[in-house]
Amino acid sequence: MDLQLREIENGLPGMTANSGKHLYEGCAISLYRHNHNPHGTSMKLHGNDSVIVNLQWDDIFDEQLDRTWKDQFYATEHAAICISILLALKLTNYTIIERSARNNGFDYWLGEKGDILFQKKARLEISGIFNDNEQTLTQRYRVKVRQTSASDSLKIPAYVGVVELSMPMAKFGQI
Repeated sequence: MDLQLREIENGLPGMTANSGKHLYEGCAISLYRHNHNPHGTSMKLHGNDSVIVNLQWDDIFDEQLDRTWKDQFYATEHAAICISILLALKLTNYTIIERSARNNGFDYWLGEKGDILFQKKARLEISGIFNDNEQTLTQRYRVKVRQTSASDSLKIPAYVGVVELSMPMAKFGQI
């Protein structure tokens, strides 16, 4: 499966194109810092399906971008959001319709693609890891699954995406 990271720059019903460009920059710089190939880097994806995802992006690195994204924690968070949203678009029938408020157990509201009413049909929780291992990825995924339970009373599906950037690998699935 191919994932063109630059697609996030087009924006979504619940995300402006400028916000998408910001996420893309954080993702590109984080992958660059691990010396991944922008023309194709394999990412192991686990979750509801186990597949290899071919990440592709443009090499946009320059000194200004490097200075802009010195806070690696912030860049990692944005990279995980970028990749997880694109995975949600590829693997589900949902799109981003709204950023969630804090402290409710998830990051984004999802709505069905093509639904002009943008009804809130599912939840998406995301987390990023700059440099660790598969065990940490699995542990973080479990933490995020528990975190979504704060909004289980909504009785709508929840998805969790956790992305590790050094290898890279991700765990994405419906819980």
